[in-house]
Amino acid sequence: MQTLSQNLDKQLTDLSWSLWTELGVAGVTQNHQQFLIFPEELILLTALLSEKDPRLMEEALDWCSRYHRFISVSRMKMLAKAWGKSAIDALSIFSATLNSVSRANWPLLSPANPLKFKPSGKSKPPRFENPALLLFRLRSLFGVGARADLIAYFLAQKKSDYAISDATEIGYTKRNLADVFESFVRAGIFDLFLARNQQRYRFLKRDEIAKMLSPFPQFMPPWRKIFEVILKLRECIRKIEKKSDSTKIVEIRNVLMDMEEQLTQLNLTPPPMQPDFHIYWDSFCNWILGILPSLAEAAE
Repeated sequence: MQTLSQNLDKQLTDLSWSLWTELGVAGVTQNHQQFLIFPEELILLTALLSEKDPRLMEEALDWCSRYHRFISVSRMKMLAKAWGKSAIDALSIFSATLNSVSRANWPLLSPANPLKFKPSGKSKPPRFENPALLLFRLRSLFGVGARADLIAYFLAQKKSDYAISDATEIGYTKRNLADVFESFVRAGIFDLFLARNQQRYRFLKRDEIAKMLSPFPQFMPPWRKIFEVILKLRECIRKIEKKSDSTKIVEIRNVLMDMEEQLTQLNLTPPPMQPDFHIYWDSFCNWILGILPSLAEAAE
């Protein structure tokens, strides 16, 4: 019988294969044509799962060896630092290996040696007409960096106006974002106004840009937030899986409390505490294993 961490890793690798296949990797499963893809989160996730599925890592490296120019390295670095040491070390190994077989020059955030790897050459060019590749069309238009990623972020949002601080989650500094906002205001894409002494911005050209960039994906999940929550829980689960039920519950409860704000933002409600530890653990397992399938169900 598979453990919780094994089941969760299978979900994450299956999701990664599907997303990579949308990008052109030689995979079989392809279920996310209507989901906006941010490749930096996908690369970090793949690097973290490398021990669980070496072939996934190899095919991702094959794709990156040919199409690394579409990746925002600065954004990926900031995400890795936000995700912690495991992500930094995993990305450094990925980067060292990629640099050894391509013209990429990705920085290493920690000392790392390249893996023995030879590109398979199976990856196909990204199909920009794929709705999932909206971000790639934006990067072709605005360049790889904060400009394209800001537009993608705001296209995915439902609010009428924004502060610079709202956009920092996409992985750029406030100073960088402020410069982009200023240029978008000058171009008439956004306008600027004050609300309670705070500078706020309205997306004036949303409909025009959306029409120009169609086909538009139906779903734009906040992948960074989703992966941060699941990976933090995954790390905790891997540490406590062989411990007593009471220890498991205490550790899981502490992690859930630390992530209360993130869970609220994702509309995720963990199961209520139970006096019977075994019953609670079963409820928690069912809950965390339901998070990623719920995304697929939303698309049906």
